[in-house]
Amino acid sequence: MSGLSSASSSTSSTAAPGTNVAPISFPGIASGIDYNSIIQKYTNITLQQETPLNNQVTALNNQQAELLKIQDLVAKFQDTFQAVSDPNNFSATSPTSSNSSAVAASAVAGSIATPGTYVITKSSLATATQLTNDPAANGAFDPNATLTNAGASITPSNGPTSGTNGTLTIDGVALQYDVNTQNLNNWITTIANPALAAAGVGASLAYSNGKVTVTSTQPLTIGSANDSGNLAQVLKLDTAQITFSGGQYTATSTSNIGGINLGAVLNTSNNAGFATAVTAGNFTINGVVFTVDPTTNNLNNVLQQINGSSAGVIASYDTTNDRIVLTAKNSGPQGISVGKSGDTSNFLQAAGFLTDYTKPNQLSGGAQLAVGKSAQVQYVDNAGTSHTVYANSNDVTSVIPGVDLKLQQAVDGVVVAPVTISVAQDSSALQTSIGTFVTAYNAVLDEINTATQAPVIGTTTTTTGQTTGTQVASGGVLFNNQDVLALRDQLVNIVSGFGNTGSTSYNSLASVGLTLDSSFTVNTASSSSTQNTTAQGSVSQQTFQGTSGRLNTLDVTKLSAALAANSSVVAKLFTGASSIVGQLGAYLTTVSGLPTQLTGALAGKIPAQSLFSTLTTTNQDQVSSLQQQIKLVTDQANMQADLLRQEFVNSETQIALLQSMQSSLSALTSTSSSGASSSTIG
Repeated sequence: MSGLSSASSSTSSTAAPGTNVAPISFPGIASGIDYNSIIQKYTNITLQQETPLNNQVTALNNQQAELLKIQDLVAKFQDTFQAVSDPNNFSATSPTSSNSSAVAASAVAGSIATPGTYVITKSSLATATQLTNDPAANGAFDPNATLTNAGASITPSNGPTSGTNGTLTIDGVALQYDVNTQNLNNWITTIANPALAAAGVGASLAYSNGKVTVTSTQPLTIGSANDSGNLAQVLKLDTAQITFSGGQYTATSTSNIGGINLGAVLNTSNNAGFATAVTAGNFTINGVVFTVDPTTNNLNNVLQQINGSSAGVIASYDTTNDRIVLTAKNSGPQGISVGKSGDTSNFLQAAGFLTDYTKPNQLSGGAQLAVGKSAQVQYVDNAGTSHTVYANSNDVTSVIPGVDLKLQQAVDGVVVAPVTISVAQDSSALQTSIGTFVTAYNAVLDEINTATQAPVIGTTTTTTGQTTGTQVASGGVLFNNQDVLALRDQLVNIVSGFGNTGSTSYNSLASVGLTLDSSFTVNTASSSSTQNTTAQGSVSQQTFQGTSGRLNTLDVTKLSAALAANSSVVAKLFTGASSIVGQLGAYLTTVSGLPTQLTGALAGKIPAQSLFSTLTTTNQDQVSSLQQQIKLVTDQANMQADLLRQEFVNSETQIALLQSMQSSLSALTSTSSSGASSSTIG
């Protein structure tokens, strides 16, 4: 049994490499022969046929990946054609102003301005029509009524704490007040001035003609962070300018204390500052109907309703002059229609726009209507001819076609000198699109050049003079691929070729600033010496005169000169199906199988089978064929291993049988000899 154990321990439990044939269990028990090793060696010899096939598959897969990479770069290159073929880029102009603070100039989108110089000798700004209400419609402030009911344009308050007085500090003296019980005159004469006099600060207050004046013999301070209430704001002293004259410091209300209260509901006891109470109902401005409810609306609500409508006016409140103003949204000599027969609210009358709200457009005597004016521009064109243009906007597009002039300051020729508008060729968009085009083109050329580069072969020379070639560096995965090389050559031929422009000066991309490079580098083997050999064993780069096919960076100066000389001829190189760009696009359509979009058209027709689809299909077919060959080799190895296994099993069985027979014969011989010996002894 020790022999069986020994044989079993040396047996491999895995199949022969590259096959699915199981190893022989307990081989060589009878013969001592390691059949599995023999089978493995025969199998390895057979499977060696797969190595070159697998190497070919790997190479083809690498080529396939490279072809897909180049195809993607070609597609990205095609994406640049639409912008570079836009005809508008070749006639684009850009206006500039010699004084943009007076007249700013910009291009009108979608329009092309004729290059030239235009001089604006005089201009006036357009104004909008304004309707201002009659100030007599505003209520007057009553200094003898309690502050809450006196008609102040700002609602008085004692502060946030209920039941306490408010405080106003002047020159450090805290003056208390109660807006619910005190009127302004009484507070000034009996509380404020006596308190200031007692403090000896030399300050006093006085009310006259709707305003309060504070005087002091020392630098004046009004208000404190510890004040409560808003009396300083109500009296409009919080923003008052402090002046010094005749030994006194003085501050006066910035505007009348009384007037319209923007935040007060219109039906308050003092009508929110209107002399006449506003009634509920509808009123009309420029044909748009508005609704007012005095029990819930304040003036601010009404103004917001007007401004959010389609009435075409901006409604505002002038706090300095205490007046309501309607301003037309559009400038120019147009009117503002107020009121309409059938209006039910007297708002326009109470606000001081109409004498009678039932009679449209009959303005109140104190209302002021300032009709807007048209903008006026006097200019001299390229030919020296003078023109006068009128516009209802300060954005004037009728002076220079394709140019928007924004009038910002009147030009009178004295204070503001005449303004020159210069319209010049603008190739910035074209330069950008060409730059993108060149970058994408060079990316394709660089990838092809790398993929098709030749391997570097060095030479080794022995001391006996024998010379052998050695590969120092491998080449590109598409080395010697004639289809890809032809693609590169065709791209170079088209971009370096001539176009039918009708001009001998501008008939190629090179003539407008797009040239091919004039040198290229290749990898070469460099020499090194040893005692017995002279070998080129390392790689270096060597530069040669000629072109790699890449495009140089655009020569902007040359392009600008060509555009200035004849922009329409230059455009023929880039625009249209017959242009150089169009020809290039048509060719790339056949290469990639994807449409090349020019501005306004497609270049070429999509083929039934593109170059890349042909190349990749051929590659895939070759890979499939090689994989079938590899499978045949594997199947052959399996069959061979299986056959050997069976033969070895049969052989082992026969050997075991023979060994058994030999053992039996030996036993018989031994028994016969023993019998003969016993007979003799007897």
